[in-house]
Amino acid sequence: MTAPRLAWLDGLRAVAVLLVVYAHLTRFTFTGLRAVTGEWLHAGTAGVMLFFLVSGYIVPASLERHGDLRRFWISRARRLFPLYLAVIAVLAVAHPPQDPVASVAGHATMLPFLTGVPLVTAVFWTLSFEMVFYLLVTTLFAVRRERSVLPPVLLALAGAATAPLVPLRLGQVPWAAAVVLVAGLAAVVSRRRWAEIGGGLLLGGLALGLLLFNMDPAHARDGLLIVAVMFTGTVIHRADHGQVGWLRAGAVIAVVASALLAVWIGELAALDALTPRYIARSVLTLLVFGGSFVAGMLLRHHRTPFWLTRIGVLSYSVYLVHYAVIELGRPILRSDIPDPLLAAGYLTMVLGVSWLTHRYIELPGQRLGSSHAGQHPHLAESRR
Repeated sequence: MTAPRLAWLDGLRAVAVLLVVYAHLTRFTFTGLRAVTGEWLHAGTAGVMLFFLVSGYIVPASLERHGDLRRFWISRARRLFPLYLAVIAVLAVAHPPQDPVASVAGHATMLPFLTGVPLVTAVFWTLSFEMVFYLLVTTLFAVRRERSVLPPVLLALAGAATAPLVPLRLGQVPWAAAVVLVAGLAAVVSRRRWAEIGGGLLLGGLALGLLLFNMDPAHARDGLLIVAVMFTGTVIHRADHGQVGWLRAGAVIAVVASALLAVWIGELAALDALTPRYIARSVLTLLVFGGSFVAGMLLRHHRTPFWLTRIGVLSYSVYLVHYAVIELGRPILRSDIPDPLLAAGYLTMVLGVSWLTHRYIELPGQRLGSSHAGQHPHLAESRR
């Protein structure tokens, strides 16, 4: 079972993935409901931002618990790559990429969205930002600033402050990114102090370089803001554990939230859609993902509903599987099957396949080479 102290985080992951699934499913069924809710809420945006906030809260703490970059990266690889590679294999067979060599290089780094490589599946864009965050956290750890309050505060504020910058566009750079990533990771896991520092700086340079110089021009500001949101989660974790005052944390939250709204409202203005209703939608989207996180923190000492924690445990599988099912099943989703039956069948398929992928791909991958292999799988997972 999920450790009680982490159950609230699983609950938040469940809320996040359900918002994303709702956003994607209602493109095909219950479109009338989507037309109504879409006027007031960007459900998909709220879901992924909640995921990013949770990652920012827990990932640096996970690295501190590991206390070692080699163990951290092995843990991350076991956690993320088995299912990621399985989904790539299935979708690549069904829809072969136009440039297989570049696609392999881009996806192998888990940075395809930021290296200019067409995504095998649309939801992989978020994993590119997860990887960027891991690289930046690695840089902080490598220079031994991982426990300091100042770096996450500065990175959150810097991401918000520099978001208005319009990056240059480097284009496709999968092989260059792969070489830098491999070299940097090899250095930081070597356990040689000089190599760890050099590798950490190399990885941080890669992450910032891709964010600043290779974002899609249509979303030039979003990458920096996503990083700002993730480091805001880190600041909240620091405040939650008495390492920074809540007043300072509140100031960071206010700056990042204001930057998010400014960018979203700016995008509305660019689309000539700056109306009170759409401004309210931006505010409500912010309140939904931010308010969900606050509610989770406030209620964490209460028992989280089992069904919510269960979906949270499966959330990585659900996130990757749900869109793969959409891509493979578009003819069925576009058929004349009644909406309730179509939605029920889709959700049953997604949850069933997700249980299988979690049970037979995720968990064995997490146990691979682990000293916790003899434990109950969910207990071992809770340590990460």
